[in-house]
Amino acid sequence: MPPRQQTGASLAILILMIWLLMPMGDIVGQTGPLLSVIAARRLARHRDALEVLNGTQWGDFAPSEKEAPAFVNITGFREIDGFAWEDLDQFRKKSLQLSRHAVSSAPDKPPLWDTAEGEPVWATASGTLEGDWVYQPGSAMRSYTSYNLSQSVPDMDWIGDHISWGRNLTGQSGRMHLHLEGNKTTTAYEQLPRDQAPLSGGLIRNVKGALSLEDTTGSQSTWEMRLWGVHWPRQGVVLMTTTSEKFEGIFGLPHLTPGPDFFQSSKALLTQRLNTVLTSKEKNVYADQTMPWSSEVQSNPQFLLSPAPQCEYVLYAQVHPPDRDRLRGGAAAKDNLDLARLIGAIEEELAAPQGAPVGQIPPLRMSTIVYSPDCAFFLESKGPPTHPPGEANHLAGVKAEVQTHRVKTWLLIFACVVFGQVFLLKNQMRETYTPSTMGRVSFGTVGAMVMVDGITFTASATWVSSARATFLPTMALMFAAFLSMTIGGSFLAKIYEVQFPENHPRSEPSTNTASPAPPATIPSNSLLPGPVTAGGRVDSLPVQPVIVALDGDVDADITDGAAALPGRTTTTPPSASPRQNFQAIIGRFVLASLIISFVTLSSSTWYPSARATYLDLCALAYLSLWVPQIHRNAIRNCRRALTWPFVLGQSLLRVTPVAYFWLKTDNFLFARTSPRAFAVLAAWVWLQIVLLGAQDVLGPRFAVPARWLPEAWDYHPVLREDNVEAGGLPIGLISTDEVSAAQDRPRRRSSTAGATTSDKARQGSGARHVIDCSICQEILEVPVVRAGGDEDGSGGGVASVFARRLYMVTPCRHIFHTPCLESWMKFRLQCPICREDLPPL
Repeated sequence: MPPRQQTGASLAILILMIWLLMPMGDIVGQTGPLLSVIAARRLARHRDALEVLNGTQWGDFAPSEKEAPAFVNITGFREIDGFAWEDLDQFRKKSLQLSRHAVSSAPDKPPLWDTAEGEPVWATASGTLEGDWVYQPGSAMRSYTSYNLSQSVPDMDWIGDHISWGRNLTGQSGRMHLHLEGNKTTTAYEQLPRDQAPLSGGLIRNVKGALSLEDTTGSQSTWEMRLWGVHWPRQGVVLMTTTSEKFEGIFGLPHLTPGPDFFQSSKALLTQRLNTVLTSKEKNVYADQTMPWSSEVQSNPQFLLSPAPQCEYVLYAQVHPPDRDRLRGGAAAKDNLDLARLIGAIEEELAAPQGAPVGQIPPLRMSTIVYSPDCAFFLESKGPPTHPPGEANHLAGVKAEVQTHRVKTWLLIFACVVFGQVFLLKNQMRETYTPSTMGRVSFGTVGAMVMVDGITFTASATWVSSARATFLPTMALMFAAFLSMTIGGSFLAKIYEVQFPENHPRSEPSTNTASPAPPATIPSNSLLPGPVTAGGRVDSLPVQPVIVALDGDVDADITDGAAALPGRTTTTPPSASPRQNFQAIIGRFVLASLIISFVTLSSSTWYPSARATYLDLCALAYLSLWVPQIHRNAIRNCRRALTWPFVLGQSLLRVTPVAYFWLKTDNFLFARTSPRAFAVLAAWVWLQIVLLGAQDVLGPRFAVPARWLPEAWDYHPVLREDNVEAGGLPIGLISTDEVSAAQDRPRRRSSTAGATTSDKARQGSGARHVIDCSICQEILEVPVVRAGGDEDGSGGGVASVFARRLYMVTPCRHIFHTPCLESWMKFRLQCPICREDLPPL
């Protein structure tokens, strides 16, 4: 094994041993019983909170009452906790305002939303939405110094409780991303009389969500959390809250509802649901220490040992009615009952497709208000009535089924794009199958394509293990990426083998001249007498034995023996460094791909500006794949190494995924679009294509100073008549004036050097010379600059360039048609006439 590979293997083994010997497993094993005890105590507190909830009524929690504030014995809802519950009435007021505005009524009638008679909304709130939020401070001021967690939650070992808490937003505006997952089971209940408005609609279900808050104008941080709560389908109301060690929000959620009817329904559902979950957790506390309803995105039992305090949130969302005009048959609905049936039929078709025509699905829209009772601020979705509709319209997104359909469609389109890349690559390999043509292709260009295809394959293979509805499209993408990666890798391996001698030239052999040794003499006591012509002693060289190896390589052994003869010049072969195989190159590619993938995944936690800059730079580096090919064309003086269908097709196909995320505002990842950045990327790709075209037409070294590049043979030189004496013209090239007009034998004109060339040659001060192409045996007409004329005498600057493209002159002064010699040089880099070696294109 070469030393470099041995070092890499040793390093990999060392890293693996360190990872295996890390004491993480011992820590988990030692703290397992401790975590079980802590989890049991935590579940016991949850059980106590559930019993408190079961014994409370509407109005028992009234912290904003000035004369006699009332609290309940649930962590976070107690007076000792010190939360800013003074703004609870304001939170309810803002929530009702959002709901009544979303389901508007006639000005002279009472709000229909209050009596659950408003316009129907989507019954299932599952979906993904995004929009802007606006910061509103609360009436009471709170900071981390306002709380004594050691007093309110004494049995927890807090870390970071004396510094600024997490999830604390400081900016005046930002971006909000909300993902909702509703339970399919809907529970019906008997609602209160009409005089107990607002009414909840008689239906309720469990719901959970993931909220992401991006503080764009403040700390530039992005906070993610999980929320748990309930959904009233008829009214379109969603109420969720975070739950932690210092705030048992899910147990006090009914006390945060807008009215007694909402309280009664949510209390009945939660007491039953929470009891079921707690019973299951208590039975498996020694096997599963994860806490239910945790607000952490990634549940980790280690958080039980030393949690960090964070701002808590209560979210109220109102689902907006779908647009009647965009519903298939919605405009023809006579009343709300028909519209509700239509919405129900559409949602049934989305959940279990039967082939019914549903048309275009209207977007899912919600208005949202987020209240932080411990950090004392509000986050309101930006939209009416506080903001004009043209500026923002609250949260907008799509239903979960539509989102899944979009992801599946995009994955299939992406798979087709990758299959197109495979098709173009196979066609290019069919054109580039000889060592001569492979030497023209840039290793960096093909390597960039293979690396990106490998990252795509790794990402799809990782996702396919957890994919559900998108399993088949992900498999198609994974298969297409695997084909592109393996076929491109095989092509890259051939290119590496062909270009290895060029990239790793052998060092010049060192010549060592041994000093002549004194001549040896034949001893006087030789058994055989000397020749009769010998006078006295005869100097002679000692007879060297010839050792013939077992493989019969006589010449090699004789050479080795002769090299040891005294007085002779010996050539010491250079010490050849160990050749780096292609597997080591692939290992570097894999390592670089893993590093890029890890950095890209970690960029989701960066500041938005830094993340956008990083992604733009990655896209710029990816779309610079033709730069290495442009550089290699100039170094080797090669006009075109890749076919134009391959260049144009690969450019278009590889720009397509970037265009989707950089231009489409409703992409399935909800990535922030950047049309200006994409315009720069598209212009950069187009500039590379233009440079490749200029190299093909004007020459590979067009507009590049000669001192920047190594010397190379120009196969399309300017031919001048005054170079005849200096041997500058090709062999056998004669002027048409010297050819008799008849030569009366019919001659065929070459299709590549026909009338067009003759017409160009007759213009200006150039002369027309002819010769027979030795490859196709047809006439080749060549423009030659007359003596004393300028180089553009064959028809102007651009015309001269195109005229010179029709012929090729070899270093041995033979001339051929350009297509003829290029086709010949695909197989042999030798002159067809004299068999002299030719420099590669």
